[in-house]
Order: sequence, then structure tokens, then C-alpha cells
Amino acid sequence: MENKIIYWTTKDGQKIDIMSMDVNHLRNVLKMIVNNSNKHKDKIEKEAYWKKQNEKVFLNGDMAQEFNETHLSDEDDDRFEFNNLSESMDIGNNDLGHY
Repeated sequence: MENKIIYWTTKDGQKIDIMSMDVNHLRNVLKMIVNNSNKHKDKIEKEAYWKKQNEKVFLNGDMAQEFNETHLSDEDDDRFEFNNLSESMDIGNNDLGHY
């Protein structure tokens, strides 16, 4: 096996030979790798869960399909955003006496 130099790249871009790192630094690097691995694993598990949940949804009949196609999703529904509320309530005219 070839003795190849392996570098660890720090947050600020500095490269450090791992053989020159002290034990505490190596422990911290290992903790970071494990934590990032766990976060990635959790994300994959959540995505798989929701994919499985979405596969369980079945629409029966033309009316259900039509409703699904024409209904606004939460992302498209801006009825409750502040800008639209203030426009519809005519807020900002400094004449609060008529409310």
C-alpha cells in the first residue's frame, strides 16, 4: 500500500496533513463526520417516508381528479400573505377612523 498524504480541509480552506493533527483535533473531525452522516441519513429516511406516504394517495373518479388538478396548493395560495392582506384591507392610508 502506498503512503499517500491525506489532507483535511478546514472551514477556511486551509489544508492540514491528517498525520500532523493532534488527537483532540482528530476526535473533533470524527465527531463532525459522524454528525454530518447522521443528518444525511435522517434526511434520506424522511424523504423515503414521505415518498411512501405520497404513494398511498389514490384519487377515485373524475370529480376527485378534477378537484386535485384545479385546487391551489399551499405554495400557490397567497391569500394570507401580508402584502395581499394589507391591499385587500386598504391598510396604510393613515385614515383608521373608518374601521
